[in-house]
Amino acid sequence: MPRRPANAVARPAEHTDGRQLVQQVAGSGEKRATAGAADGFRLQGLARSVLAEHGAHDWTVTEDEAWCRVMPPERNERIQGWKLHLSATRLSAPEVVHRAATVLVAAGCGFKFAKSIAVVEEMTSDRYDRAQCGKIVTCYPADDEQARRLAAALDEATAGLPGPAILSDRRLRPGSLVHYRYGVYDGVPVLTNDGSHQLRVQAPDGTTMEDLRKPWFCPPVWAVSPFPAEPSAEPSAAPSTPRTPGPVLLAGRFEIREAIRHSARGGIYRALDHRTGAEVVVKQARAHVGTRVTGEDARDALRQESAALAELGGIAAGHVELFDVDGHTFLVQESLPGSTLTRWVQDELDRGDRTAGLEPARVVETARRLAALLARVQERGMVYRDFTPNNIIVGPDGGLRLIDPELAVRPGQWATRGFTDGFAAPEVVRGPRFGPVPGLESDLYSLGGVLFYLTVGTAPSFPRSRPEPSSPRPQLAGLLTMSGVRNRAARLMAPAVLGLTHEEPGKRWTLARLGAFLDGLDVDAPTALVAEAGSGDDRLPRTAGSHGGAGDPRLPADRLGPELQQRLADDGLAHLLATLPEPGDDRPRLWPSTGFGSSSDPCNVQHGAAGVLFLLTLADTHAGSAADRDALRAALSQVAGWLDRRRTDVPKPLPGLYFGRAGTAWALHDAARRLDDPELADHAAKLALALPVRWPNPDVCHGAAGSALTQLHLWHATGREEFRERAAEAADGLLAAAEYEGDRVYWPVPKDFDSALAGIRHLGFAHGVAGVGYALLAAARATGERKYLDAAVDAGNTLVAEAERGPWGARWRTDRDDSPGSGMLYHWCSGASGVGTFLVRLWQDTRDPAHLRAAEEAAVAVRGARWTSPTAACHGLAGNGEFLLDLADAVGGPYRGWAQELAATLYARRAVRDGRLLIADESGLEVTADWNVGLSGAVGFLLRLRHGGPRPWMADGPALPQGGPAGCTQVRR
Repeated sequence: MPRRPANAVARPAEHTDGRQLVQQVAGSGEKRATAGAADGFRLQGLARSVLAEHGAHDWTVTEDEAWCRVMPPERNERIQGWKLHLSATRLSAPEVVHRAATVLVAAGCGFKFAKSIAVVEEMTSDRYDRAQCGKIVTCYPADDEQARRLAAALDEATAGLPGPAILSDRRLRPGSLVHYRYGVYDGVPVLTNDGSHQLRVQAPDGTTMEDLRKPWFCPPVWAVSPFPAEPSAEPSAAPSTPRTPGPVLLAGRFEIREAIRHSARGGIYRALDHRTGAEVVVKQARAHVGTRVTGEDARDALRQESAALAELGGIAAGHVELFDVDGHTFLVQESLPGSTLTRWVQDELDRGDRTAGLEPARVVETARRLAALLARVQERGMVYRDFTPNNIIVGPDGGLRLIDPELAVRPGQWATRGFTDGFAAPEVVRGPRFGPVPGLESDLYSLGGVLFYLTVGTAPSFPRSRPEPSSPRPQLAGLLTMSGVRNRAARLMAPAVLGLTHEEPGKRWTLARLGAFLDGLDVDAPTALVAEAGSGDDRLPRTAGSHGGAGDPRLPADRLGPELQQRLADDGLAHLLATLPEPGDDRPRLWPSTGFGSSSDPCNVQHGAAGVLFLLTLADTHAGSAADRDALRAALSQVAGWLDRRRTDVPKPLPGLYFGRAGTAWALHDAARRLDDPELADHAAKLALALPVRWPNPDVCHGAAGSALTQLHLWHATGREEFRERAAEAADGLLAAAEYEGDRVYWPVPKDFDSALAGIRHLGFAHGVAGVGYALLAAARATGERKYLDAAVDAGNTLVAEAERGPWGARWRTDRDDSPGSGMLYHWCSGASGVGTFLVRLWQDTRDPAHLRAAEEAAVAVRGARWTSPTAACHGLAGNGEFLLDLADAVGGPYRGWAQELAATLYARRAVRDGRLLIADESGLEVTADWNVGLSGAVGFLLRLRHGGPRPWMADGPALPQGGPAGCTQVRR
């Protein structure tokens, strides 16, 4: 079962619909109950036994990562129709699978099921997609008549067995495990306008539509149900769909006012208590979700939380009521004023210099209050087990209270293991999945993690090393050292953090020792830097006035020196070469991608082979030894050949630079020049010429601006006039798509465009004003057309006006219609890094000081966000570092040093895999090859930092002469 990062608000960010990329804000992790090795028990044998009983020897049984498929020899080929699903729990799944297989094999109906108990547990956990939670068996009837018969037979066969309601489906009857929905079987394969491969439903008029799986039943309007008239509605007991007609009153007392969030487990709501008039928080737990090996489920966890609230009266949120409605359990508790410590720290950092951290006196005082809070928990004889910034409320008066004590129990009590990454002691992480709870010392480790977050502003969460796990303590010390260059509180609090997070429970600082340490601190005295953690005893790490930069004693301690820059780059390249399939292995995707990335075009830049090919081409120019050069050249040739064979394998080449085939053509052409392969270069040029240059989506990642940039890149590379002409045509389309509001300009994606991005009006580089403005600027440089420059200047002035300025510098929300302070704020795709990337180039043409000033303010914001940023080029440290190098190349100043700081942060959050130091992907947990969310883009940044060179994926021609394009006497302001 995958871990969840402590520094992500929700599931790790994916560049999916462009509306909101999850910004990682340290400390807001997720609790998890973890699976054990025994849960790998596979269910395939149950199906095989049924096949043997029926003499069905000609059926096929296959498995993938999640599913076991059982299919008859005469395959039912249907595009779509009504499907049947059966739910189950981890305990009922074997019986459900066996009973369902007995019915389905006898009927000759193909089906699939979750292949193991571990997969069942994941698919029924409270972290799973709530629309599909509980969907364990899927049946594919030949027609509607068979669907009706099988539904009744399966309902009879599984009656009485437990399983959660599947929210995307309708239950055959209240309490049944059998559910149905309309959806794809084979489906209509479509490459969407967003560059993802989908199997779609076909409407009667021949058009296709996405097979939506919403957390409510929503079949296509034209799909007529073959099942009996709609059964009496199974009460949901709380609002879970957008069709709620009016207020919901629970227990005749609690009126639901708004949803705080939804999950597979149930909803969390704000409500009005009609008895007292107070605002309360209502938590819902759905039946049979999150069932554990003990048979307990989410309802039992909520009852445990209710008991813990009673035990922790005065420390935690006040207990109001616990009750059941229609099989759901509800816990009502006091609504505490204030914000979580997670949010409080980020808000306080926004009020000053983020790189300097909070004022030492404030950190020390808050640390005292945190220690006192944990002391009160321990006085009640409880181990909290989830003492994290997300579960601590900071009141308006600075007082602290606890929330979400569902894991709190007494030491030694037997319970299911659960924890938040980065804040859990080693004995918790490595403990049995069900067993006696560790002692009070485990909460001391969590307190150390909370103090680290309070001090640095990020969670103490790191990827696990493989094959052997390693202690995170050296990396904690490294981050304290780096942040301590500018953050006095980090220098002061480092001994406490490291003392509390000792590997051995008996050697951790006690609360008494922590209190004495805090009392003895002089917050005004000068402090030395902290070096790497020493030996495994309780000695504090040595001071390090001479420690120097990471890998280079001549640099400040928060900057990465050239040797480690090269080591990270070399190890990353070695990993990519080691994981490249053997030549002749013609698999559909060269390297595994992220969850979302695996459905995208395997030939694109964002998640596919084109991004890695670009990196290999870049690395080949900097190869050191002959052996390195030979290995790189062989990989370069292999990946280029793989891409070349697939360059025309899509029904339509999409124009986007990152999600379409524009980036594929770019990468292939660069590789061809490096390999001195005229035939490959010709193929790349033909692919570029086949790209659309007019497209409803104007953006860089998916749309016309991305195509324009590729045309310009190939014009610079070849001098062929047709590429410049096509770039001009694309630029004319961008001018036509512009929407002005007064003197501000935006490039929306049309609301009726078949795209997840439809209707957006982004400001950033990936999907908005900055990226389109840059494409127009590049077109102006190439063509000398003033109209393109005028529009680029309008875009730049719009961004200057849209900037949110403060102590953090300048930042930009994601969408024009978003509220200030929301969205990505600091990154390339959306935020300061991407906006600054455009503005610094615009300044090189206009010399307008407002453009440069905004770009430099963006750099301040980017630097300040280093501790809370993910690693990625798209929305993280690698892309932000590229912008700082752009600024350094343009104006000099401190920006190269700032880029070295971001590189040091990448190093501090490194993964160790088979002895290689690797940069984790956007999740912070895994290593993937992808350019824009994984290893390749980060290595590309390090190579540029180490060796210099132009910014990747930019069609930078020479800046225009001051005064604008030929024939222009001035640049419009």
